[in-house]
Amino acid sequence: MHSSTAPTTIRSEWRREFLSVLPHNRAHAGAIRAAIAVVLPIAILSLTGHPTLTLYATFGAMAGVFGRHSTYAARWRLQAAAGLALTTAVVVGTLVAVVAPASFLAVAAIAVLSVAGLLLSRRIGLLPVPSLFLVFATGSTSAFAHAPVDLIWAAVLPLGAATFAVLLGQVGRILPSLRDSAAPSTPAKHGLRPAVPFRDILGAPGVRRDIVRYLVGPLAAGALATAVGIGHPYWAAVAATVPLSGATLGAQLGRGSQRLVGTILGVALAALLLSFDPPLVWLIVIVAAAQLWAELFILRNYALATVGVTPLALVMVHLASPLPLAELVSDRLVETVIGVVVAVVVLLVTPSPRPQNRPVREATIGRF
Repeated sequence: MHSSTAPTTIRSEWRREFLSVLPHNRAHAGAIRAAIAVVLPIAILSLTGHPTLTLYATFGAMAGVFGRHSTYAARWRLQAAAGLALTTAVVVGTLVAVVAPASFLAVAAIAVLSVAGLLLSRRIGLLPVPSLFLVFATGSTSAFAHAPVDLIWAAVLPLGAATFAVLLGQVGRILPSLRDSAAPSTPAKHGLRPAVPFRDILGAPGVRRDIVRYLVGPLAAGALATAVGIGHPYWAAVAATVPLSGATLGAQLGRGSQRLVGTILGVALAALLLSFDPPLVWLIVIVAAAQLWAELFILRNYALATVGVTPLALVMVHLASPLPLAELVSDRLVETVIGVVVAVVVLLVTPSPRPQNRPVREATIGRF
């Protein structure tokens, strides 16, 4: 057996992934940008009487979480690509919902977008791997019925929010006092790189195995949750995507454990906050605080980040399509367990050798 898969090595890697908290490293700069990019569209739509449209805009705004350690020139290109991908996922999910909401067709669409996210990451160096974001965008918008006219909102709102996020990521160019030291204006380690041809991507070691993982993981988890009739099957697909991009099996198992623990704590926090039936303004405040917390820890410890991610996701769903609180939190817990278990099975049946020189933390962050 390869040393990277020896039980002692796996336990060591699991422990390191699960328990370590990386240094702050100016995390607040990217966290503030991401929080503003997400919260402002939600606030505008909610306070103008359109809370059900917030879900569309939120996913476009997530473009702001990409390229945080890139040069300004690289950042806007990476964020623009992410914004277009997220807008596509929202449109696909809405289109599926026009035809057959919360169906196996939706699960199939989720799986296709998951693979698309992996290939996009390999092609242009987009990190974190956007599959989880695309899975969540496709799944959440396909989960409830839409009218054909909703396709207009599904295209315009995420694209507009993504554009705002891209501009926000460039504010340091205009206002030097706000310049992000992680994004120097001259080419550096995280500068632009040429796009990799798809032929080379598919021929690279381990890529076809990863394609199978990113296809089968969310597909199996989403299909299982759909078959048993749980209310939010895409949450299982999201949870199944989280561990897949870990650098080693131990790190992947650690990431799955972090998802479970963080979700349990986050669900408890969300249940407490929502039990008071907070008014709209306070829901927006919760979103802002949760997004900021998640971004502060997402590259440092995923369990801590998930404590913020979970209330954020539940409030987003609550704004778009209110449900009884007990149903909301129980669905989240059950589907997270389903997704993580499916991911572990997929990883165990598709073993891989230890990767070399991989940017572990940047490559493996995930949300929702």
